[in-house]
Amino acid sequence: MRRSVQEDWIAWLPAEKRRLYEEMTRRWEEAYAMLSVSLNDALSFRERGELGHALENIRVSAGLVSRLAEPLLVACQVLEARGRHLSTSPSVAPLSPANFRTQVARHAAGWDNLLHRILFASRSRYAHKLRSLQFTISTLAEEFIILAEDLGAGLHTHPGECWLTLDSLHYDLNTCLRETLVLLKSFLRAVPDTTLESVCNELNACESPDVFQARPRLSRASTH
Repeated sequence: MRRSVQEDWIAWLPAEKRRLYEEMTRRWEEAYAMLSVSLNDALSFRERGELGHALENIRVSAGLVSRLAEPLLVACQVLEARGRHLSTSPSVAPLSPANFRTQVARHAAGWDNLLHRILFASRSRYAHKLRSLQFTISTLAEEFIILAEDLGAGLHTHPGECWLTLDSLHYDLNTCLRETLVLLKSFLRAVPDTTLESVCNELNACESPDVFQARPRLSRASTH
């Protein structure tokens, strides 16, 4: 009998799987917290009129995005590749455009939501959601880095809009983090204990070459 995402989310994990899940959660949350503190400090300095400190912190933020995005992208790649060989596909719910702020993230979520209703095979739904997340994470991270670096260098004529956009990009990266955690929990519920060590090694391999450049395209071809 197929489990729901909610059932997977509240379910108990065996000790080894729980330790892996908690370790990944800790690392990703720490990376997100570092980015959030830097961005929030930048926004606070700007509100107080301390533009120099604000720009200094936003340049720091640009350097911290990859610490969050790269491990999430690696995790999505591992979960997708490993998912092809599972006897039972992990539970999956579609992305919701309402949970995102930026246009690119909403578009990706809308496309995933549409295909979730069209694709009847759970394995195809699972794979497409992971590819949608990879596309979204890498695009959001790219845009954040470019915008933050340009803003820090004083290259924008409408900086007010840039600050708002950075906040939205940050918000959507957080949503992607939460979605990845949910998928990881469902994946661990389905993966055999015998492969857990190799899965752990792959999740720890965050030095993935060209992770931003190699993001999947959102197209019908990506569902096959």
